[in-house]
Amino acid sequence: MIHLAVETSTDLLGMALLDDGSVLGEIGMRMKAGASEVLVQALDLLLTSRKLEPASVGMVSCSRGPGSYTSLRVGFMFCQGFSEATGAALLTVSPLEVLAREWKGSPGGLVLAVLNARQGQVTAALLEEGSVKEPVSLPVPENPEDLVRRLPDAAIRIVGPGRMLLESWRSGHPGWIWREGEDAPPLAASQGRLAWERRNLSPDEVGLVYGREPV
Repeated sequence: MIHLAVETSTDLLGMALLDDGSVLGEIGMRMKAGASEVLVQALDLLLTSRKLEPASVGMVSCSRGPGSYTSLRVGFMFCQGFSEATGAALLTVSPLEVLAREWKGSPGGLVLAVLNARQGQVTAALLEEGSVKEPVSLPVPENPEDLVRRLPDAAIRIVGPGRMLLESWRSGHPGWIWREGEDAPPLAASQGRLAWERRNLSPDEVGLVYGREPV
């Protein structure tokens, strides 16, 4: 099945085209604003590069959040419109789970996926071997010191673009695993693979989780 994945939870706008979970093509670009202006062009470029028509896409997935309010809304509306126009199934995926998948630790290890919630706050989820230890569907932005205070005293791999806000606590937690490059945003291809794996499971309610009210 041809599958379109759209990732707009951060300022790295991503779109990937997959076939049964295998990536056919991917586009990524930094965007401070104007996501709606490039989504159509990116889709056209991906489909044209593979000589495919929109009707050939059987599934479309997007980020459910948390993340950037405007970008999440634009990405979801784009995918919802595409789904309604083509009949493709629509799935939404948490970017926190995508991050944990991208930087999955060793079996039994803990991974803390962290997003920058703006206003000096973070949104995070603690996962173990891909299993969510804390609710990802109802994330709550919090101050970094509150997050650090409730983390277990254990080896934890810290990943995601929000980890920069935890930098000042790093020296006091030698058990933290802090690897170069693992502060990258969630990628569309990883989101698409996760959505593909979950396509036959009982789907969660399709919708958005912003994490905070728009400001």
